[in-house]
Amino acid sequence: MRLAVLAVGVLLLFGVLVSRLWFLQILSGDEFAAQANNQRLRTVLVQAPRGVIYDRDGDRLVDNRAGLSVGILPMDLRSSGTVIPRLAAVLGIPEEDIWKKLDKAGQNKYRVVTIKQDVPENPVVSYLLEHGLEFPGVRVEKSYLREYPEEALATHILGYVGEASDKDLKKEQFLTLKAGAFVGKDGVEAVYDSMLRGVDGTRTVEVDAAGVPRRMIQEIQPLRGSNLVLTIDNDLQAAARAAVIDGIERARADGFVHSYAGVIVALDPRSGEVLAMTSYPDYSPSLWVGGMSTEAYQDLIDPQRHNPLFDRATKGLYPAASTFKPFVAATALRSDLIDWTQIYSDPGTFIRDQHVWRDWLPEGHGDVNLVEALAESCDVYFYNLGSKFYDQKGPVLQDGLREFGFGQRTGIDLPDEYAGQVPDSEWKKKNGKTDIDRIWKPGDDVNLSIGQGDLLVTPLQLAVAFAAIANGGDILVPRVARQITDTSGNVTKQFETEVRSHVDINAEDLDAIRRGLRMVTGDPSGTAYGAFRGFPIAVVGKTGTAEKKPGDDYAWFMGYAPADDPEILVVALIEQGGHGSSIAAPAVRRVLEAYFQTESSGPVQVEATE
Repeated sequence: MRLAVLAVGVLLLFGVLVSRLWFLQILSGDEFAAQANNQRLRTVLVQAPRGVIYDRDGDRLVDNRAGLSVGILPMDLRSSGTVIPRLAAVLGIPEEDIWKKLDKAGQNKYRVVTIKQDVPENPVVSYLLEHGLEFPGVRVEKSYLREYPEEALATHILGYVGEASDKDLKKEQFLTLKAGAFVGKDGVEAVYDSMLRGVDGTRTVEVDAAGVPRRMIQEIQPLRGSNLVLTIDNDLQAAARAAVIDGIERARADGFVHSYAGVIVALDPRSGEVLAMTSYPDYSPSLWVGGMSTEAYQDLIDPQRHNPLFDRATKGLYPAASTFKPFVAATALRSDLIDWTQIYSDPGTFIRDQHVWRDWLPEGHGDVNLVEALAESCDVYFYNLGSKFYDQKGPVLQDGLREFGFGQRTGIDLPDEYAGQVPDSEWKKKNGKTDIDRIWKPGDDVNLSIGQGDLLVTPLQLAVAFAAIANGGDILVPRVARQITDTSGNVTKQFETEVRSHVDINAEDLDAIRRGLRMVTGDPSGTAYGAFRGFPIAVVGKTGTAEKKPGDDYAWFMGYAPADDPEILVVALIEQGGHGSSIAAPAVRRVLEAYFQTESSGPVQVEATE
């Protein structure tokens, strides 16, 4: 009996073992084979090179170069408490930076986490390869890094590339990307990132028990991103940058020792294409390649550097001063406040409600009409207009100015443009600090009429508005992108001129404004006659000298040429540079000389007027 029970137990145990063996070998064989493969196969992403960025003539502004990066494949990382400090020492970076990158990568153990880009082959990479067994999970990969042949020439237009932040990865355009991906972070690199970025490839290799690659299994080649052709002219961009620097040096030589910054915007008033746009001081975007060091970043944000990271062309907010007068004049004419023959007497002062406003010319300009007032930049003439605007029903002046695009973004294809502000009674109600400050007074319109008070504009806004004077009233959307091309150079997208709106100015009124502005540079009474004496091409322009307390005056000039068939429009601002006539106007002349390829024959020293 006992033997029978024992025999049954043995048979049952044997049956269980047989059924388990059958389950493992037959039913679960494929699953265990897959797990085994996963243990010996590694698939990593192969970075796609970004597209090249060209100027309008095919000169390379941003290219790619080969580099080496060091990363970690989390699933192969062993003894992290020892490996991470050792790797940090070899790479010369803080240990906590590596831990942060690994934490950010999350649970994706099959993806190489880039720790440092642009790592030198000697001695760093060679050391890691020679001591590979001491760095399990550490990978050295070939990568593509951005290269800037012209260094700081168009920094704020181009932008830079960097690792996507957590905030970036939540944006709709980056939802398909994983932590550690590199994306455009500013400028056209950011705006056209999806076209420039390309499609990453993959590489699958077989590894041994230590995680060391032994055999290539499969490789899918990455697809390079599309190329971007800009509207920028490389040579004109260089001339604009040199003109800003020269303007600053002129200002400092004239005693304006706090002048350190400036802007030039040049565009085609027929299409809105930006031909050159420089904001100074600037910096080389190559500082971002491989990750900007803490020391380099601290240097850039040092107050003594005067904020080179800031794009003054699209984000700088300034009072427009007398460059605003053509738009005030156009609004007065369009609203039938005056006609261009209207004469006002300028004794040097304007008085309303016992308040006195002074002209820039102490003795005044005498009796002048609108054309003469623009040529000579007569403040009192425009004080009269501001006073008349105040007496109208509603914000007539402000509504007219907004039609030229002030107080709103231009729509340029660059990130985070500022809108500026055109103050009115509603604005004062919201922003006044006291009950008296919240009241819109006659002086507010009087100050606004000469581009002062609480008005703020960007240099780009001023260029777009002035283009409407040049082209007959079209408010254009400025742009820096001209074409998208494939890897063979074929055009896949052509960017076209976009007209956002139209300011209706009758021909007689527009002609009067243009005649006054032509006299600015072409008549001895004009405020920029000295700066443009001898220039062989007729220029239509306007000077401006802006008060922005507590600093020194800001120097403005805007001009377009040729007068009768405009091809190029240039706006220059030299911060705390003094007079527009003697500082900003010569800067614009330098850009026009470069564009028209005329000899530089301007006067070395220009007498200040306005």
